[in-house]
Amino acid sequence: MGTRGKTEKISVTLPRELTGEIRSIVSRGQVSSFFTDALEHYLAYHKQKTALEKGFGAWKNENHPDLNTPEESTAYIRSIRQADA
Repeated sequence: MGTRGKTEKISVTLPRELTGEIRSIVSRGQVSSFFTDALEHYLAYHKQKTALEKGFGAWKNENHPDLNTPEESTAYIRSIRQADA
């Protein structure tokens, strides 16, 4: 996902069931890589979720009276697509 630079060794404690499941699908020399990939995905998800939560409620219908119905929204999208074509 991202670029990987210098590394740092950390210690974490996980439930045995979870470590057993990880060991059953990840080869011995690939555990760090597995965690790096998983954490990069989770961090991207978390950043997106946070951004969506911060933006929730930003859209106000009174600011967009021309887009109050699904039909009006569809017409607006079609007009943008036609302009781009």
